[in-house]
Amino acid sequence: MLLIGLVSCQSTPPCPVPSDTKFVRSPEYQKEIDTLLALDADNKKWERIYLQEIARAQDNADTDAYEFFLIEFIKIPRLVLPEWIKKEPGYVPKLTDAEILRRQFMTNSLDK
Repeated sequence: MLLIGLVSCQSTPPCPVPSDTKFVRSPEYQKEIDTLLALDADNKKWERIYLQEIARAQDNADTDAYEFFLIEFIKIPRLVLPEWIKKEPGYVPKLTDAEILRRQFMTNSLDK
């Protein structure tokens, strides 16, 4: 009897902790995330383009161009993204107020 009790004792597995959990996204869900990030990046590209044109219009005192590009800039949809998606590869950060004031959008590269 004692031999059966010793042989049949099983050790209990360790309690799970949150770090044991692995998240796996379906390909469809990842495609939705990638599509959202691409749309957001495209919107931000157009923001940069219009900001460049607004700055040029200001430099040249061209009020017609200024008004046109300002209206176009305002029309761009701004997506409100959750913080976790901002950590995804492919996320393009928005321009800060300081970058706009320093005209850091005035580059030849619009792929940012």
